[in-house]
Amino acid sequence: MQPSPWKPWYIVFMLTLFMVLAFADRAVLGFAAVPIMRDLNMSPSEFGLAAGAMYWLYPVAGIAGGFALNRYPAKWVLTVLAVIWALSQLPMLWATTHTEVVMARALLGIGEGPAFAVALHACFKWFEDKDRAMPTSIVSEGAAFGIIFASPVVAYLIAGYGWRTGFAVLAALTLLWVVVWMITGSEGKVQTATPRVAEVKRVPYPKLLLDRTFLGNTIAGFSVACGITIFLAWLPPYLLKGLGYSTTQAGWLTTLPWLTSIVLVLIGSFVSQKLIQKGVSSRLSRGWMLTGALGLGGFSTIAMTQLQPGALQLLLLSIGFGLPTLVWTLSPAIIAEVTPVAQRGGMLAVFATVANTAAGSFAPYFMGILVERGATQAQGYATGFMILGALQLGVALIAWLLINPEATTASFAKTSTAVTPGEAAPAQA
Repeated sequence: MQPSPWKPWYIVFMLTLFMVLAFADRAVLGFAAVPIMRDLNMSPSEFGLAAGAMYWLYPVAGIAGGFALNRYPAKWVLTVLAVIWALSQLPMLWATTHTEVVMARALLGIGEGPAFAVALHACFKWFEDKDRAMPTSIVSEGAAFGIIFASPVVAYLIAGYGWRTGFAVLAALTLLWVVVWMITGSEGKVQTATPRVAEVKRVPYPKLLLDRTFLGNTIAGFSVACGITIFLAWLPPYLLKGLGYSTTQAGWLTTLPWLTSIVLVLIGSFVSQKLIQKGVSSRLSRGWMLTGALGLGGFSTIAMTQLQPGALQLLLLSIGFGLPTLVWTLSPAIIAEVTPVAQRGGMLAVFATVANTAAGSFAPYFMGILVERGATQAQGYATGFMILGALQLGVALIAWLLINPEATTASFAKTSTAVTPGEAAPAQA
């Protein structure tokens, strides 16, 4: 029986909700930062350490979850991850010490580690390569939707009912998604590779991991993940303590960078997909577009730190965050494009895990130290965001030099094991 033509887009919708909840579960700590630091007597650096604890188990969980896709259906891997997120929120209902918060966030990292890679892999199983940019961008922007929907709601719950209520509500919503997904979710059947790697069965993992295109995308992803983890943990307190906005204003203003991300990523993904469909090389239509967005975003972030609080500063702040997030749509598409189908899930997991772990393990903590050591909190934040912008500018140039999908697939074709005539492609993608 053929699936409904709308089924792929229903799956995109459910995977987007999956990412909405994933990032809402991550971001609730940032929304509750000020009352948590007050009630649990945490310093900024201690809070930064707690925010970064989510990434301590990322490497093990992320890579294990990605390679589990070679053995188990994506539907059930997604289910297990969402259950872990929900359970990880519960200790926050009674936590009274810094250690308890750290342990709860570390548990969240077990479920979050593979989430992005698994969701994209599940999406790729419903769309051919030339049609993937838009559905991939919608799923990846579930992160932005999560912040947009969660920010005003969580701010309202925290102001009216206390910060613990936010964690309880998100746990319940995540479990509700699990129930719906178990009933209605299913596995895609698209198993075809891109034409340049269609005859490639496997490539040795050292060659995959050390490939110039994979390395370029991974360092680009790392610099973007630095921005995302800093914004998740520190944007609400920055708006409150650094720029002087009220709690209600901060709840709404937090959504601006994520709204900007949605608009810019959807536009960028649409243009990239159209260029791919017209035969423009992937290096130009994907690689140059993502590195250009990263560089312009870094420049905007640096410029933002030179302005006084106001509309123009918020605009540059939003562009500085939103443009680089295009990397998290186009980089996975490039990696999926050049990687043999049987190894795709694992390589997407390595990309997301390495980028997120490296960034999340130190970026929130480093920002906390800068806030503590600044002459004022506002100056500490400004220094942190200036360093972030400079990092993204530098990485954009390096990634621009490295990312070359056409050269990568040509190299893989020379050294990999080819599929023999009549041999079926791997059953599990």
